[in-house]
Amino acid sequence: MGMRRLILVLPLLLLPCLARAQDHPFGFGLVLGAPTGLSAKLYLSRPMALQFGLGWEPCCRYYRGLDVNVDVLWHPAIITRQPSFVMPFYLGVGARFLDHTNAPYPYNDHVHVGVRVPFGILMDFPQIQLDVFLELAVVVDIIYTGSYPDDHDRADINGGIGVRYYF
Repeated sequence: MGMRRLILVLPLLLLPCLARAQDHPFGFGLVLGAPTGLSAKLYLSRPMALQFGLGWEPCCRYYRGLDVNVDVLWHPAIITRQPSFVMPFYLGVGARFLDHTNAPYPYNDHVHVGVRVPFGILMDFPQIQLDVFLELAVVVDIIYTGSYPDDHDRADINGGIGVRYYF
């Protein structure tokens, strides 16, 4: 179990080095919602970016599962441009891995692998190298293993609000 988590976390730890080596803006911060955890964003070229998430998502009343997601984002339109901030709309497509291993009965040992379709708005404050975002993501599980796979809803909506600082 420890090795699997290391493999999932290692790419996030290497992203700041990759971003600086390629001289692309890299942001790192927090997101609250489903999932709650760390958020990272690497602009490939405007308007394209990669977004990464590592956090915890509720499984049942007292247990949370490890959630890892990766999305390719496109920022097709600017909602407003002010002197202190820019507010673009974005959408994308990606994947998510959710591990509820060792959850209490009857939710034990669920693993989800699915497709994510995120969309949202962000307020980019370039003078202070910060962005604040609000996002919803439609998630559809393609692979689901667990005790009760027939009772599982294959589609869900995740949502969160977050902040990232850019290096």
